[in-house]
Amino acid sequence: MSELINNYQSGYSLGQSFYTNDDIYQKEIENIFLKHWIFVGHASQIPEHGDFFLFEFDQESIIITRTKTGEINALLNVCRHRGSHICLEKKGNTKSLICPYHAWSYNLDGKLLAARNMNDDFDKSANGLHRVHLELIGGLIFISLAEKPLSLKSMQADLKDTFDLFGFDKMKLIKQNTYHIRANWKLAVENYQECYHCTPSHREYSEIHAAALPPAKRNQHLEAYLKTKTNAVRTRSCDCYFDLANEGEEGYQYSREPLLPGMKSGTAGGIAASRLLGNITDYDGAASDLMIGPLSFFLIYDDHMVGYRFMPLSIANCVCDLFWFVHEAAEEGKDYDLKELTWLWDLTTQADEEIVANNQKGVNSHFYRPGKLSEMEGFHQHFLNWYLKVLKP
Repeated sequence: MSELINNYQSGYSLGQSFYTNDDIYQKEIENIFLKHWIFVGHASQIPEHGDFFLFEFDQESIIITRTKTGEINALLNVCRHRGSHICLEKKGNTKSLICPYHAWSYNLDGKLLAARNMNDDFDKSANGLHRVHLELIGGLIFISLAEKPLSLKSMQADLKDTFDLFGFDKMKLIKQNTYHIRANWKLAVENYQECYHCTPSHREYSEIHAAALPPAKRNQHLEAYLKTKTNAVRTRSCDCYFDLANEGEEGYQYSREPLLPGMKSGTAGGIAASRLLGNITDYDGAASDLMIGPLSFFLIYDDHMVGYRFMPLSIANCVCDLFWFVHEAAEEGKDYDLKELTWLWDLTTQADEEIVANNQKGVNSHFYRPGKLSEMEGFHQHFLNWYLKVLKP
């Protein structure tokens, strides 16, 4: 592994083994997925006492619950008796968590309530479900499986103005889709990092977003946008992502990107999609890119937000989970049409399913060799730099 890392040539894609070697994959699980903050869902998914849903990847399963007091908890779906999964349904409502194997029961914050026929010296208080670190950002639920999580404090302080303006605590989740991709998770994440492929592969996106243009033309649109913007959305970028993250802190990134002239939102023809978010007063012809941790990404239009999450199922299979959010007071059929609002990113992600799977097929070839990156793949390069750093033995 050290030799592979040391032999990497900056400005090129990764070698084949990084996508096919199981030892490397296991190191990724240990150093990335078990250590970084991951977006798992939204508080609006569990509005009532007893509501729960599962978040799962690779071999892990986590129960997200809401208690009687309204607290949201994250618990490992692993019985403290002999390890059986407790929740077998993906979501639901329950008064307590009862293991189907030997009927140990737990309350919704993980405390062990009952364990049948155990010895008198058995300590129930020491056998509750393992709790997982959880943080709320507005209504967004993030978890970390690390014993000592990376800090989110700098990110929360830096982006407080953005969270407040867009009303992160006043959004609701209206749609979630899961896209199964027959490829290593990194190919899916790398594909998301660059828009070099957008013009040939995503015509609909390229008719709305200036990010699909070469850097010089994109910058012209950005300059024009900055001269004419009318609302109070933050335009100052923060670049603490991937290899630029501060030691001991979770990486994050924010930027405001122009849409093409006349476009208001991520819909066919760029027409308005829903009620304006938070304290936004009008459309300014742009959208914000937000990244929290290495696996969770958000695109914030003035009237709705789209969330992306990439997670591995195995070395050669992953999922992209896509989330759509609107203002909590927005009503379907009145303020938004669900099909119109979800059209662009559903279509784009379906195309990416095939694009990334074909990428994996080529990477599997005996004749694959790392290729030179373009000038539109700078963000991608930061991902590769970070990835190789966290992978080092």
